[in-house]
Amino acid sequence: MSKKIDRGILQGDSLSPLLFVLCMDPLSRKLNEKYTKVTVQTDAESHTTNHLLFIDDLKLLAKDSSTLSAMTGEAKEFLEVIGLDINKDKSATNDTCCEDTATFLEGVSVYKYLGILEDSRGIPTRSSF
Repeated sequence: MSKKIDRGILQGDSLSPLLFVLCMDPLSRKLNEKYTKVTVQTDAESHTTNHLLFIDDLKLLAKDSSTLSAMTGEAKEFLEVIGLDINKDKSATNDTCCEDTATFLEGVSVYKYLGILEDSRGIPTRSSF
């Protein structure tokens, strides 16, 4: 008896966020070691990072196009190795360097990310709170 195994896990599976974080940890470490971090300033505090991982989401942060392009390439290669890919329809960028991977947000000054309105620099807007 055999059963075909398809890629992915069931939507809503409670292990999904944990599996994502475990799978993405090597990429997270590589990005931290290899690329400069940017400071994200809010009213209350500041944080320094070059990427965010949340549930099943990856957000890359870079000071310039060449760094963002390199980070995107690194992520694409890593995802391919572990059997994942970037869904262009569910991805967005405010930099033309990554239009082949994500929808370009031309002329968009504010966007919603994980339910929070952010400006083009990724900083939450006051109207979010």
